[in-house]
Amino acid sequence: MEELPNEPTPLDTPLPEGEGWTELSPALPPVGILASMTDRSLSNLAPFGKYHYFKAGTEIIREGQLQDRMYVVVIGKLAISALAHGKEVPLNEASTGECLGEISLLDPGPASATVRALEETTLWSMDIEGFRAYIAKHVGGAGALLLGMTSCLCQRMRHANELISQNRVKPVESLPAGRERAITAENTPIQIGFFDRLKQSLSGEKKVHISKEIKM
Repeated sequence: MEELPNEPTPLDTPLPEGEGWTELSPALPPVGILASMTDRSLSNLAPFGKYHYFKAGTEIIREGQLQDRMYVVVIGKLAISALAHGKEVPLNEASTGECLGEISLLDPGPASATVRALEETTLWSMDIEGFRAYIAKHVGGAGALLLGMTSCLCQRMRHANELISQNRVKPVESLPAGRERAITAENTPIQIGFFDRLKQSLSGEKKVHISKEIKM
């Protein structure tokens, strides 16, 4: 079976028939990012991606490694963490219906966190080629999927704004060319990003002071 792009621990359990999607694969869950899709749309979507099976404790995504696909949790639960000055900081958990990497699907780049299976887990993933092929063939379902992705991104932006407000991160007025404002800690060099400072705060190493109004 094909390994994931970041070459994690090899998949533990083979699929019932070959690799990727089969008629015996579990159905995609109509919740989370897929909540607006009908059963028929979900059945049409599944063959455009791949299913992956992991045992508890398996590292699925490693922080810093290239990611180019979106993942949906079909069965199971994932732990999400990130490094802050060499210390692993728990960030969140993801369960059935939740998605990871929807930004990497459209804009591939290094993973911002490490993801591990907390229990036996089945994921479904799709890369940009599969995404484009699905959009071209199933316009109606693609519209519902895009609405789900947009809703997911909006929820994460609101959550990020709440964290900014709670940790009182202060915008810095000295800017790189072409940007209105950079979000960093007070007196922090511009190249050190907000999320690095936020992880320091979450790990207890340094509290970050932020204003409640931040313009991007």
